[in-house]
Amino acid sequence: MDLSPSKLYRVDDFDSRQHLEHYLSDNPSMVFAEDTWIFPTEHLLKTFTEGHITGDILIELSVSSTIHHLYAACEFFNHIIMLKANDRCMMELKRWMDERTGAFEWDHAAKHHAELEGKSDQFQEKGGKVRSSLRHVMKCDLKNDNIVDPITLPPADCILITWFFEFISKNQDEFENYLRKVSKLLKPGGYLIVLAILDGTYIMIGKDKFHMFSYDEDVVKKALIAEGFVIDDRQVKKRTGVSDLTDYKSILFIAAHKEK
Repeated sequence: MDLSPSKLYRVDDFDSRQHLEHYLSDNPSMVFAEDTWIFPTEHLLKTFTEGHITGDILIELSVSSTIHHLYAACEFFNHIIMLKANDRCMMELKRWMDERTGAFEWDHAAKHHAELEGKSDQFQEKGGKVRSSLRHVMKCDLKNDNIVDPITLPPADCILITWFFEFISKNQDEFENYLRKVSKLLKPGGYLIVLAILDGTYIMIGKDKFHMFSYDEDVVKKALIAEGFVIDDRQVKKRTGVSDLTDYKSILFIAAHKEK
């Protein structure tokens, strides 16, 4: 058993490009597609459409430089603000935003989203739609009470959190504290959507082992309720991909709204 210490996403260098290649690409050898981009895409589109979740501002927090979940969000919100805790991830994301040579290719996710909408011939327009809605990519620091200090963001209609708390939290106290801080960015009555990796302790990025806070569904639900959220939808997907790159057990999707 490897007993070497794990690195922490918000502290140590995190190769976001390797993360995308290992866990979110369309490479036939990549075994995580069902969990990492197909399941999230389908449930986000369903939630935004059937739940009538829409508004002016959506704030997004996620690990790495992912944008596949924004194909759904950009159809329902005028302005998207992405917050990143890692400089290298911001650089990789801006490479895609600027359409620079060598940027990560997201056509596989765009095609899937367009097919779900019944608009498979329009998948190439998805990237442009996300870019036009994505107004700001900002650095955040979870140590601060205002995580984007010294800036004050307008209250969001919706906050979308994807594979985030498990990477930045060392333990349950930190997780609950970070959730509390992030929740302050949401307007009363606003929506919070969380995609979480459950019961995982590590993830490999290249040769580096990164820590994941191992929590279960009950921990997430109790923390949300304690912060005044009402859970509207909950889905759990058991892991399908077989690989020793990571040891998580399942994926959690929760949509909730903040009581006024």
